[in-house]
Order: sequence, then structure tokens, then C-alpha cells
Amino acid sequence: MDIVVNDYLTWERAEQADSAPEPVPCATHFPEWWKNLRGDLRHYLPESGDHRNHTARLCHGLRGISQLGYTIPLDSTLHSGITQGAWRYSPLLQEMLHGTPWAEKVNDTYVWARPRILAWPWRAKMAPGWRLLMNDYALDWHADFHCFTGYVEANHGSGFWGWSTPMDPAFNYYNVETVVITKNQTQIPAGSAVFSMVPIYDPDYVPKPYAPYPF
Repeated sequence: MDIVVNDYLTWERAEQADSAPEPVPCATHFPEWWKNLRGDLRHYLPESGDHRNHTARLCHGLRGISQLGYTIPLDSTLHSGITQGAWRYSPLLQEMLHGTPWAEKVNDTYVWARPRILAWPWRAKMAPGWRLLMNDYALDWHADFHCFTGYVEANHGSGFWGWSTPMDPAFNYYNVETVVITKNQTQIPAGSAVFSMVPIYDPDYVPKPYAPYPF
């Protein structure tokens, strides 16, 4: 079943996954800390008189980002072992990020588990000029896992899911795929949002033909 969001975005679901969780606006899925945070700083720091006694709940930047984009909350626990969610995945290697904290070793053992491509059974069908930024979920920060930002060219086929409906050349298509890394033994509970998808309009954008590595 397709989900028509507006005149420039339709979510198309792979036929093999008719029960997969649907993309939802980030504005309808907030983490607990944000939902519970009061706006008056004096609730947490009674003696404070700084910053007009405002907490982050009244920050214009965070309030704006809370309304931006879409996500798919996890329907199952995500961890470095066997996963049972609606996604399909492919493991990568820590040394693909050599020189970063994610390739760190202690006593010759990686601190972080192997990063993984996570592919949800959805693709975005977008009007010309529209692109899709895959990003970390903006209202939650974790020391034990990270979702990497990506901004791919349109109209790449998916090696994880298939669609019987071919891509219409009058539109731009983007697979819902992210790369996530977790520390060893970390489990991300069901219901969590680990990534966001932000539509971006570039009137001059023309998709480049697919090119294998090296680019």
C-alpha cells in the first residue's frame, strides 16, 4: 500500500512486507525526555534566575527541528546479534571508518560492533527537484549508538527489497536505508527512533546516472 503524503512525496512499500511499520512525521514521535521536559528551568533548578528560566523545551531551534522530517520507529529491539525487525541488513567493517572513534580498539578488541546497513521496505517517490536527506534522529543523543548521515543520488535500485512497479522516470526515488553502529552489547529498544528523513528541495537538481565505485 502506498502512502501519499503531499504533491511531492509518496511512500511506496515493498510488496514482500505488507505489515511493515509505516513512516511517520517526526512531529508525532517524541522521545520521553522531550515529552516530559517542562519549560520552566526552576522546576529543576529552583535557585536559577538565568536564561529567563527557560529549558530546552522553549529553544526555538529544537522546537523547529522537532517538526522536521519523518522516521520509522523500531518495531523490534536492534542489537549486534540476530535482529527480528522489519528491516533487512548487511554488516560492514569498523575499519571502513578508520581514524574515527568507531574504529577504536581496547586490548585489540573493537569498542564498537560492526556498522550495518539497515534497509526498510520503503522507498520515497518524490517530484522533480526533491531529494531525501537521511540523518540521525535529531531529538535524541546516545553514547552507545549512532546513525550516519547520507545524501544519495536518486534512482538507485535496492539490493535488499524489490518493487514490482518500475520507477517512473518523471520522479526521483530514494530507498529508505541507513547505516547504524552500536557499541558492543548495546540494545536499542523497540519504539525508538534512530534516524530521520528530511525532504530537501533543489530546483536545479538533476540525478546523475548510477556509477559503480570508484566514482
